[in-house]
Amino acid sequence: MEITVVKRDGTEMPYDSNKILHAVCKAIKEVDGDLTRGYLACNVARSVDSYMKEHTVECITVEEIQDLVENLLIYPGDYPEIARAYIRYRYKRELARNNYKELMDTIGEKLNATNVQNQNANVDEHSFGGRMGEMNSAVARKYALDYIISPMAKENHLNNMIYIHDLDHYAVGSHNCLTIPFDDLLAKGFNTRQTDVRPAQSVSTAFQLVAVIFQLQSLQQFGGVSASHLDWTMVPYVRKSFYKHYKDGLKYVSDDELQYKCFFISNPETVSIEETSWIGNPDHIFNAMYNDKKAYKYAMAMTEREIYQAVEAMYHNLNTL
Repeated sequence: MEITVVKRDGTEMPYDSNKILHAVCKAIKEVDGDLTRGYLACNVARSVDSYMKEHTVECITVEEIQDLVENLLIYPGDYPEIARAYIRYRYKRELARNNYKELMDTIGEKLNATNVQNQNANVDEHSFGGRMGEMNSAVARKYALDYIISPMAKENHLNNMIYIHDLDHYAVGSHNCLTIPFDDLLAKGFNTRQTDVRPAQSVSTAFQLVAVIFQLQSLQQFGGVSASHLDWTMVPYVRKSFYKHYKDGLKYVSDDELQYKCFFISNPETVSIEETSWIGNPDHIFNAMYNDKKAYKYAMAMTEREIYQAVEAMYHNLNTL
């Protein structure tokens, strides 16, 4: 006759006395350091088998089996240390199961977005990425509480006596909220571990990189990311764009005499020192901007339009976070 064992989660499985043997052996080894008294585990397993046959048990729970094992170890009075070790083993297994179930319930809640809180302004917990991020965060928090933080700190945190900020980043080094050094990143370029990004050469490219940097950094940390003086940061790139548009203006809206200026702006090595006081340097372009008012007006209009489009694109990209 096959005996059915009902597990704690309600699932059923065939009875296997080897599991009793394994559990008692672990208790013996914890006490003795070896399995010299391994015969005791065999005796306990056989005694449980005999009990099943004697009482014609067809279905039994895991807890009932463990109670039988405890009684067989306790009541003869010959193996008190082993009995205590088995009880500790049983208790630790129960704690592990409870912790696992609690963690799985939390993971299911995050993956299914059944309790959306949107605690982080950078994360939409309804989105696929948001749900995965919250699930990973739950696992990291559990790991930090169970294996890194002291028992006292854990208890105080769980009881709201203290609050450990960025608990999900505790194991790898917590950090939160960052002002990004855009001046350096845009001027010198940067590396994303997948590719190298070159310095920006126009205001539109600069704003695109601002959005990219915001997005990349927000994926790496819990708190907010910010720019402290984005208007001043963009000044060199506004000048670069104006310079490019001014050259185009000289080329397409000026008369024949100014075609020469367009030529030596593009080829500064062919120009004499006297002619280069404003050529090739965006800081000096304004000193010569009235050399051709049509080109200047064209460059101003195109630069202004480029700025508006660049800012609009940046906002659009950031709104997709």
